Amino acid sequence: MKENLNSMEESNNVIISDTAKIRVLIIEDDELVRALLDVIIADLGHHIVASVDNAVDALVAYSVHQPHVVISDIEIKGNIDGIELAKKLLQIRKCQLLFLTGNSNSDTFNRAKKLAPLAFISKPIVRVELERSIDLAVEHSNETIGFVTESMPVDGCLYTRIGNKLKKIAIADIEYIEVDGKYSSISVAQRLVNCKISLKELQAKLPQKDFVQVNRSSVINLNCIEDIDMARQMIKMPSAEISIGRNFKEALLNRLNLI
Repeated sequence: MKENLNSMEESNNVIISDTAKIRVLIIEDDELVRALLDVIIADLGHHIVASVDNAVDALVAYSVHQPHVVISDIEIKGNIDGIELAKKLLQIRKCQLLFLTGNSNSDTFNRAKKLAPLAFISKPIVRVELERSIDLAVEHSNETIGFVTESMPVDGCLYTRIGNKLKKIAIADIEYIEVDGKYSSISVAQRLVNCKISLKELQAKLPQKDFVQVNRSSVINLNCIEDIDMARQMIKMPSAEISIGRNFKEALLNRLNLI
């Protein structure tokens, strides 16, 4: 149970041994229940990738972290319930699904069972029942987990959360990015889109052939350069001027087709 998560194979088809950690996503709007789940799952030696209370955060966490097991309450915050959310998750990729419920309504049960969950865990949660259900999920996760769609991000675009929506950003439209710690401002079509992501994380999502870092906190799209003032060490972009850091000048010039 104590094996390092980094030793697990991160591929589209993930095979897990009985002694390996599994990645677990918790979707529950009761803070006390979430805290209890956190404790039990941690005691079992598994890794909680996120613990959320609504569908939007769940969809983001599911896409980013690719959990093996989802433990979801049927009644959650927002316009869709845990059953409808689970349908959306399973359209992205397969996982082992455990439902939490305090509702014994037969219509709800019949809707949920169509998704073939491994277990229905009644509230209040009985620890031994939850542990056995998770053990069952681990056993089923030993089988190759197939994906309904490709798990790699869609080429050519990024998505960032704005309110309750995921905003699509075409990478080709990104002019420049300025970063302050873990927060970034992305200039797209003469406006700024703010998101919580570090420079290192963001650079990993951008095509290296098109983007280059020009100072400690700025990355530019090479295709958007209008001119470079070498005397002032400034790059003119369509909507801003970006300074060239001393330690980044050579790398920038090496990326340009000088004649």
